Amino acid sequence: MSKPPSPTEPSSATRNPGDEAAPGTEQTGENTCPVCHGSGRTANDAMCTNCGGSGKVIVIVGDA
Repeated sequence: MSKPPSPTEPSSATRNPGDEAAPGTEQTGENTCPVCHGSGRTANDAMCTNCGGSGKVIVIVGDA
């Protein structure tokens, strides 16, 4: 059995507001979140809502 995600751990399968496409979509890749600069936290130490706390966003890298 797999461990359910913790509310404090970012999920890699969910689409966050900063994602240009769903994770795993063809012609996409991970990039550093422009809001938290990859830390997963904002300046006031809250979880970054743009990347869901992962520090990464999914961007389109192909000519889709």
